[in-house]
Amino acid sequence: MGEPSIMRDATFYHYRLIRKIGLRPESKYSYMSTALLVLTALYFIYGWIGLIYSAVGAIVMLLVHALVLRITIRRVDQLSEKRWTFRRDWPWIGPLPIMDTQLSLFRRLHFHLFLVGCCVAGLFYPWAHSSLVIAMAYWHLWLLTPRIKLLLSLRRERGDGVIRLESKEVSYYHQ
Repeated sequence: MGEPSIMRDATFYHYRLIRKIGLRPESKYSYMSTALLVLTALYFIYGWIGLIYSAVGAIVMLLVHALVLRITIRRVDQLSEKRWTFRRDWPWIGPLPIMDTQLSLFRRLHFHLFLVGCCVAGLFYPWAHSSLVIAMAYWHLWLLTPRIKLLLSLRRERGDGVIRLESKEVSYYHQ
């Protein structure tokens, strides 16, 4: 008699794959080559100071991204805080989920991240060297480009789905 109630109370998670978005190696290489192109342009325009401020701008933007995502995750969904970490696999560079995450949470976090990152780069405008402001704005957009591209490709999908980021593909699932 005890077994039927145990069977009724058991929970099974079934995910159905809706879309699989492949990441082409050519797009990864062109993504990385744009970073080299901007570094070269900053060097030719500003000299060594352009390269130094470019490195500073990249570090500042990575810190801003990590801080904004950490604060927003803690405010929005504290349970998923352990699912996010710093990733270094192309094109997923920066603080990103290492496990499955809700598409609606991913959208909300990156909306906040886009706005706050633009504001931080704009705050430096009156006081900082122009190469630092350019570098900060560029690195902010460069870090977000693969994520924005992913969100645009999933714009018609329901927010209750789950996405999984891998180095060669992105999978979108529904329960």
